[in-house]
Amino acid sequence: MRLMIFSDIHGNIGALEAVLAHSQDKGIHRYICLGDIVGYGPHPNECIHMVKSLKNCRSVAGNHDLAALWEASPYGMSPDAKEVILWTMEQLTPQNKTFLQSLPDRIDFSEMSFAHANPYNPRGWRYVTDRKYALRSFAGTLSRMSFIGHSHRPLLITRKNMLMVDFTSVSGVSEFKVPESKRCIVNCGSIGQPRDRDPRPCYLTFDTRRHQLTFYRVSYDTSKSAQAVFDAGLPRGLGMRLLKGI
Repeated sequence: MRLMIFSDIHGNIGALEAVLAHSQDKGIHRYICLGDIVGYGPHPNECIHMVKSLKNCRSVAGNHDLAALWEASPYGMSPDAKEVILWTMEQLTPQNKTFLQSLPDRIDFSEMSFAHANPYNPRGWRYVTDRKYALRSFAGTLSRMSFIGHSHRPLLITRKNMLMVDFTSVSGVSEFKVPESKRCIVNCGSIGQPRDRDPRPCYLTFDTRRHQLTFYRVSYDTSKSAQAVFDAGLPRGLGMRLLKGI
């Protein structure tokens, strides 16, 4: 089975369209969205509709998704994030609010766990970017593979190492063979707002038979997406960071 795993779309329809087009020839059997479909970007309804339209797709809730429903407080977010969430609340259709309300905090199947921020306390929104929270994540599930998003940075974690995924190759592809005996935590990066100084959206595929992880970076029109942020009257900095990947 080949999974496509992606996260943190954040209302960026241009990035999502580019990624889904790129994945069409990858032989995907199932899609897993790790949350934050909305927030930051100007196209929340369009992004939800596109995720809902994917065949064999399951999604979990992100903190921005829940904040847009008042299930998490937007007032604990940064000023720009709060402003966009309050705007998003006014934009969401009733059907899309119902969809966000239906999303679970965590999905488990076939020795794999999927959560937005971490598998041990999904609504605690802790970033798994250091050894302390990596160990808590390993202790919080018996799954061999845990997939997360939230930090907007692609990362591969074992009990001994934390490896930032390197995309220095022109192709924008990084592959890793995962030993069957190892437990791993894998951050798939961000579709709509990368923060590792590479503005290209990042997603991954996982071949469960070959135990193969493949990370992809996809080029798209960042200027068009930034302009959409400006045109919607959202904080200008959120558009500018799309151009820099920060």
